[in-house]
Amino acid sequence: MLLRAEGLFLVIALGLLFFGWKRLPTSLRDLGKTRRILKAEAQALRDDVPVPPKRTITAEPGDVAEPAPKPGKQA
Repeated sequence: MLLRAEGLFLVIALGLLFFGWKRLPTSLRDLGKTRRILKAEAQALRDDVPVPPKRTITAEPGDVAEPAPKPGKQA
C-alpha cells in the first residue's frame, strides 16, 4: 500500500513525537527488518504447503441423475 504525501507526513510526525529524533531511524530500521522477516516466513509457510492437484470431472449426458423429489409432494 502506498502512502500519499499527507499520510507519509503524519507517520513521520507521529514517529518523531513517540520516539524522538535520535531513536526514529533505528526504530524504522528495526521495523523494516521485522517486516522482511515476517514476509520471508509467510512465504516459507506457503511454499511448505503442497498444492493439491486439480481434479477434472467429466460427465456424459446419460450420467446425470434425476432430481430428488421435493419434500411434501407425493409421487
